Amino acid sequence: MPKIYKAGAPKLLLPILHLLSQKPISYAAMARGVFAWLGKKYSRQLERPNNRVGENLFLLGRSCQMASPQNPRRRQLGTGQSSWPDLPPELLESILCRLGPLGRVAVRLVCSSWRSCARASISSDLTFEAPRLLLRRPGSCGSLAFFSLRRDEILQFALPGRVNAGRCCGQIGGWLAMAYDEERAVELHNIFSGESVAMPRAPTFPVAKIVLSAPPTSLGWVAAVLGSLGTLALLQPDVSGGAWTTIAAAAEHRAFRDVAIWRGRLCALSDDGTIRAYRADLRARVAAVSELNYGLVWRWRWQQPTYLVESEGELLLVRKLYRVDGDSVEVEVEIRRFRPEERKWEEVRELPGRALFVGAVASVAVLVTAALPGVRENCVYFARREVDMMVPHAVGVYSLGDRETAVVAIAGGHSVEVEPVWIIPSVA
Repeated sequence: MPKIYKAGAPKLLLPILHLLSQKPISYAAMARGVFAWLGKKYSRQLERPNNRVGENLFLLGRSCQMASPQNPRRRQLGTGQSSWPDLPPELLESILCRLGPLGRVAVRLVCSSWRSCARASISSDLTFEAPRLLLRRPGSCGSLAFFSLRRDEILQFALPGRVNAGRCCGQIGGWLAMAYDEERAVELHNIFSGESVAMPRAPTFPVAKIVLSAPPTSLGWVAAVLGSLGTLALLQPDVSGGAWTTIAAAAEHRAFRDVAIWRGRLCALSDDGTIRAYRADLRARVAAVSELNYGLVWRWRWQQPTYLVESEGELLLVRKLYRVDGDSVEVEVEIRRFRPEERKWEEVRELPGRALFVGAVASVAVLVTAALPGVRENCVYFARREVDMMVPHAVGVYSLGDRETAVVAIAGGHSVEVEPVWIIPSVA
């Protein structure tokens, strides 16, 4: 049994220290003793998703000796150091089962061995790499919830009350951009740490979409807001001092309908199909503007859902098409890739090793690996709040290989009052 040093350990784990300091005893007996104490002291807290247990475990990481469970050669501990990474996996798994989602995220941050154990034993948390669908459950009191493609069910992950009261209009990592229409306010909330950042009042409301160049904790981050009427504004707190800069569309382009940040530029899709790129840096005295419609020839229809997506440094244009054949309607997806060096757009027929997730609020691309079960490569996932008038599904997946669409059924459905949002959770 590894030797444990009590110096600096949280009081929460003192019963574990006591048990491990005794003569050899079975792990099951240790777990029973520890959780009998936990149940007595923290029974109420353990029932809450925002409990302090996980936070106490996270504080332990400051004095934690990093070690990998795959490495048999552990570094020797000096005076005052602890061997908490060597905590028996069976005992750690029992602790994980009694924590809420936020607490389990905190456990992952303690050290590499705890993170490996958490990932192996708990599969229902928000996987950091896999996209999840954030939607509002139907009903007047429906709360926000995450839908898992792999598990094909709603995840048990409770969001803070303030977040639940808002409407998601953007995301980056673990940050959600929430709009509060009655207050005409927009706030950024981190669903893992609980941090929040209030944004200056947007010049246009209601807000349809917000894109961020980086998390708000980063230097020089930029936010772009797209209004429901097609207006566009840019914010760079480090430069503008909290003032929005409005970007006006030319009269011939009418209004904007989608935006994405690509290679440090804000790309905006206009109602007439024109794609313009703006320098997303307000430190420049002159805002550089360029059009990216080089050789882009297509039959534009404003009713057809069209999205801008950044994928592995590439700018993609994704369009959902409907083809009517008698009484039947077929769905097709058309993808174009921009080649800046050659100044042209080219058709994309296959996306090997990748999958796209598109929607009115957020569009993301992911690399499909064995670590993303439930996600199909060479596919485009789409989500919208209302069922198409011609095609009876709101959430589905289109295969570029066989050119067929499959419905993603969500038990209990989702509210049509707000748009479902694809997010990629991250603690970064």
